[in-house]
Formats: sequence, structure tokens, C-alpha cells
Amino acid sequence: MGTLEIVAGVLLILSGLVIILVVLAQESKEQGLTSAIGGGANESFYEHNMGKTRDARLSKFTRNAAIIMFIVTLVVNIVSTVNKNKDKKESTSESSSVVTVADSSEAPAESAAQ
Repeated sequence: MGTLEIVAGVLLILSGLVIILVVLAQESKEQGLTSAIGGGANESFYEHNMGKTRDARLSKFTRNAAIIMFIVTLVVNIVSTVNKNKDKKESTSESSSVVTVADSSEAPAESAAQ
């Protein structure tokens, strides 16, 4: 495993823990499914200033941590796929060169025997 994969793994674990803790710190929505069925059209002063509350900040923080987790996951997958493909190409080129070296080393021995 490369250094990049280790660092990315640590970032994934930390972002997952942050998401769990922040979601647990948020208050649950009181209306829930009732709001979806009934429309939930109760507009109040509190709802107009929703972006300034603690719960709104936690919600934004959760969204940002999820975005970071998504991006890091994509980067780790792309890097590991590229590394695997590179390793396959190197192993096939090394095995073909070993066969070539083995064949060329046998050729002088045969010509000397004749």
C-alpha cells in the first residue's frame, strides 16, 4: 500500500466518524412524515432565520464532510486502479524479458555443443 492510500484511508475513517457525530448532534425534525403528507406550510420567523441556527451549521458541516468523503473515495479508487494496471503491465514485461534472457542463454550452450 502506498502512502497516498494510507492517508486517504485515514481521511475516510475520520470523515465517517465526523459525519456520525454531527448527525447524532443534530436535533430531529419534529414533523417528519406528517410534514410531507400535510405540506408543512407553517412559516414562522424561526424558519426564515434557519441558516443562522446551530442545526443549520451542523447540517452544512455534515454536507461538506459527505462531499469530502465522496471525493476521497473516488480518488482512492482511481489511484488504486491505475496502480493495478501499471503493475500488470510491468509484470508482463518482466516475465517476457526473463523468457528472452533464458532463451538467449541457452542458445550459446547449444551452439558450443555442436
